[in-house]
Amino acid sequence: MRFSYILILFSFLIGPGYSKADYLRNTDLKSFVYSCYVENKIPVFCSNQKIDDPNIKVYLPLFKSVMIDEKIHAFRIMATIENLSKRNIIGAKVKLKFKGDTNNIELIINEKIKYKMVSTTNHSHLIRSDIPNIRGAYDKLHEAYYGADISNFEMMITELYFE
Repeated sequence: MRFSYILILFSFLIGPGYSKADYLRNTDLKSFVYSCYVENKIPVFCSNQKIDDPNIKVYLPLFKSVMIDEKIHAFRIMATIENLSKRNIIGAKVKLKFKGDTNNIELIINEKIKYKMVSTTNHSHLIRSDIPNIRGAYDKLHEAYYGADISNFEMMITELYFE
């Protein structure tokens, strides 16, 4: 009997630290970085792995669950770019892909990003559950958000514009 009380107490103290989150958190997103080398204003090598002295880094700092009119579920999502290229970036398109799936989301960054600056999330994308054309992408975001797992995400810079 005494052993069962100790076991229950131990599970309350230790258990929460080992349980998986019920949804995606900001700390999960901070580890998702896509870095690129740029030559002649074109990304020539990019990786989700850490690389030395990249010219640009792409992050996914905004990924939130939202309700529209208290009945339609959606995700607000946006990528940002850190400019380390010594040239001003004036825009970019970043494709968020899901491994093993044809659904993609194109994120448009339309602002001037100076050297050693990071773009903002002031303008973001809303992926709604009630739009049939993007339902597959919404389902992948839902699975990742509520499963607290972005390991199937891949990013790709499809367009990069300099001043």
